[in-house]
Amino acid sequence: MNDLTLLREAGPEAPPLSPAARSAARAALLAEIEGPAPRRRPRRRLVVRTGVAAVAVAAAWTAAVVIAAPEGPGTPATSVTLVDFEMPTFPLSLAPEPVGMRPAFTGDGESAGFAEYDSADGADRFTVGVHEDEPDWLEDGYASADVTDRREIVVDGVAADLVRGTRNVYCEDGLTVCAREGFAEILWERRHDQWVLLSGEGRYGRPPELVAVAESLVDRPQRATLAAELAPAGWSVQFYKMGRVLTLVNDSYEQQTITVHVPLPEDVPPLEQVRESLMGPVGPQLDVTVQGRPAALVRVDNGPRDRGWFLQAQFQDGTTFTLQVPDAFTQEQVLEFAEQVTYHP
Repeated sequence: MNDLTLLREAGPEAPPLSPAARSAARAALLAEIEGPAPRRRPRRRLVVRTGVAAVAVAAAWTAAVVIAAPEGPGTPATSVTLVDFEMPTFPLSLAPEPVGMRPAFTGDGESAGFAEYDSADGADRFTVGVHEDEPDWLEDGYASADVTDRREIVVDGVAADLVRGTRNVYCEDGLTVCAREGFAEILWERRHDQWVLLSGEGRYGRPPELVAVAESLVDRPQRATLAAELAPAGWSVQFYKMGRVLTLVNDSYEQQTITVHVPLPEDVPPLEQVRESLMGPVGPQLDVTVQGRPAALVRVDNGPRDRGWFLQAQFQDGTTFTLQVPDAFTQEQVLEFAEQVTYHP
């Protein structure tokens, strides 16, 4: 079963998804790829929430992934050599950091171009997007919003555009509008070839609060929330999303990928049930140790393009992560890679 099939079955007309299946569906939605990966059994519905700015960013990322899909001949790796690896960083920080809010990053192989800050209760939120060129997709997003205020302001002595209004909040199915929410956005060229788009909701939907955030930005790189410190030689970051999904890609064969996912707690099956939650398991579930904690490793085979390993493990703080790698990895390399996955929420 590919990602699109899984998401389709997770729609409003589908039978319920198990927590494990819902986790895999969310990972597929965030990753927006069709690379090989073992799939969990679908039984429950997928939860999706979308806003105007998020739609535009997701659409841009999806288009980039589709364009990057390989069309010519290529050969998947049959073995790998693991080497030290460095993740891209997000170029900006906030000084001071907002109390009770930590960023999650979205980016590609060159940089983490998007940071999201959320309050603990989810009521207040802002995102920081960094672009080399002025974004040309904003007007499409505003077309579906109710814009109530649009004017020029000043941020740290630089002219900036402020847009304020209301936009849609979507229900579980990702299609039905459940409510409208207020938002504010500021766009300015912070320095040459660095355009910043700041979008806020809740208290950050008010211009004074959002301007204060804009003026607190400093040039201090931040590391990715979810990172890998080892990778196969000749592989690179394809993209990572919101601190929960990281995808590495074989530069010589872009259909061959590695995916690290941090599922929501309610989507995590008991360790002894990992094998039965997967499609295409081969052989027994292997009880292993990763980062000093019990973990489960399973071989999977769903066809020539979907063979490899599935690992469910935990970071030292108890947060669960899963790892899906191709069969070019040996069992020992899966565990070696997993030992060097880090998480900094």
